[in-house]
Amino acid sequence: MTIEEADTATAVDIDYALAVAIRLHQTEQLVEAETMYKTILDQFPTYPEALHFYGLLKHQKGDNDQAISLIEQALAEAPEYSDAYNNLGNIFNNLEQFEKAAECYSKALDLTPDNAAAHNNYGVVLNRLSRVEEAIEAFSKAIALMPDNAEFYKNLGNGFKKQGDFTKSIKAYRKVISLKPYKSENYEYLCVVLYLQGNVEEAISLVKEWLEFDPENPLALHRLYSYTGELDLPRAADEYIAQTFDSFADSFDMVLKRLEYKAPFLVADALKQIHIKTGKALNILDAGCGTGLCGPLMKPYAAKITGVDLSAKMMERAKERDCYDALHQAELTAFIDGYSAECDVIVSSDTLVYFGDLQPVCLAAAKVLQTGGHFIFTVERTDEEVAAGYKIHPHGRFSHTAAYLNAVIESAGMQMLKLEENRLRFEAGEPVNGFLVVAQTV
Repeated sequence: MTIEEADTATAVDIDYALAVAIRLHQTEQLVEAETMYKTILDQFPTYPEALHFYGLLKHQKGDNDQAISLIEQALAEAPEYSDAYNNLGNIFNNLEQFEKAAECYSKALDLTPDNAAAHNNYGVVLNRLSRVEEAIEAFSKAIALMPDNAEFYKNLGNGFKKQGDFTKSIKAYRKVISLKPYKSENYEYLCVVLYLQGNVEEAISLVKEWLEFDPENPLALHRLYSYTGELDLPRAADEYIAQTFDSFADSFDMVLKRLEYKAPFLVADALKQIHIKTGKALNILDAGCGTGLCGPLMKPYAAKITGVDLSAKMMERAKERDCYDALHQAELTAFIDGYSAECDVIVSSDTLVYFGDLQPVCLAAAKVLQTGGHFIFTVERTDEEVAAGYKIHPHGRFSHTAAYLNAVIESAGMQMLKLEENRLRFEAGEPVNGFLVVAQTV
């Protein structure tokens, strides 16, 4: 065998080994795939494709530092490796390092301008960086290359929505539904924009169309309730809350920051005053803890913090904050009612906006709090004369009257210490006004 023939045989062998490793990787045989990648790299440590795919496996296993290092080594060996730039961008995007992700996607597109997926990925991070016009341009290029991709149209609709161009956003979302007519989340996207545009009648028709193929969908049912107000709805269904916030978990903190979200700070300020007054560290139950935004704010005043929420994905984010002594996935009223631990304070920041009737949760709080314990929560405010004392709005949340809040606290056997009007956040550029409630058991 000549030297040239030997080199060719080696190349064939290594390409075959890599193909086997990739196949193992694709079929979720990660241990075997990792062994194969390492074997290849032991013999050929600068093999770009092996470095790249091993990096993807490391990312899949949660070792992002090693993943980035491996893919950067691949790019050092093969600077024109477009797919490696694209996948490195995906890792930075998942890590919310959006500037680095945008840089990687831009480099991938310099090398392969006809890569529709890279244009779409680039648009996603540009949108998150509020470079909305550039994002729309990127999504449009992705669509030009792949005109039947529903995901690209959905992202284009998101870009137009963020820009405030609801007409174009609606057109994009309608295209999504035409391409994926039986996917519930696509109806949800369009409903939101129709509501923002003020076109509630069209939104009602859309929800009824949605319910024709998915009659038990909790998101669609809640939209119908909130748009029509025809049914007696004491609170949002558990399934609606869990689905909504599971889908919202990854972007929740970022969105609320943009909306100048004040509720956790109002709750924490009230908690601070209780801490000063009692002179002790407090045992706190965070009812509807979400991603744990209140956790770091409460920690200076806490002996123990327990969190409860319906959304598993939101609690994953709360766990990352490392402020909670325990986290439980449960419906908050039932959890409070059965809570057996010593409890000085129950807080609920911007969660009871999904409850109309507050009597069950107030009775549960009064039952488990220590004598002199406190229940702190925020709700949205209405000044309308409504017989029930609360009403649901087209955006899907409830608002309450001051008279109702005073009555429900009294009926639960608690004393109202504070009923303070506050701006909770902005929505669609308009302030959302509400109440901070501080009640005490007697």
